[in-house]
Amino acid sequence: MTWDLQLNGRHDLALSSEQDLVLIEGAGRIRQQITITLLTFLGEWFLDQSWGVPYLEKIMVKAPNRAEIENIVRAKVRAVPGVIAVPMVQIELNAIARRARITLPEIQTDAGPLTVTVTQ
Repeated sequence: MTWDLQLNGRHDLALSSEQDLVLIEGAGRIRQQITITLLTFLGEWFLDQSWGVPYLEKIMVKAPNRAEIENIVRAKVRAVPGVIAVPMVQIELNAIARRARITLPEIQTDAGPLTVTVTQ
């Protein structure tokens, strides 16, 4: 079984009541890794400049191509270990606020179906 360090709601490491690190696995791990993937801008992580979503290059542009955005999001989410299929991608773009809300209902995973929503 694959596990990861659990993050809290502020994306900091979660600690138990004894101040120990908390591990996460199963559906929670997959949901957390999808969320982390979608919240990371392309080139943001110094150890792998090719990892992340090209928000500034492809999504938050003047005339975004919805089909291309959906394909990018699908590919990034499918690359997460445990994800089997991403049947639907819902994207709401707010050009004025330069925000995107991505909802992925019914992601098929090894741990069962998941729904993930991320605002970037």
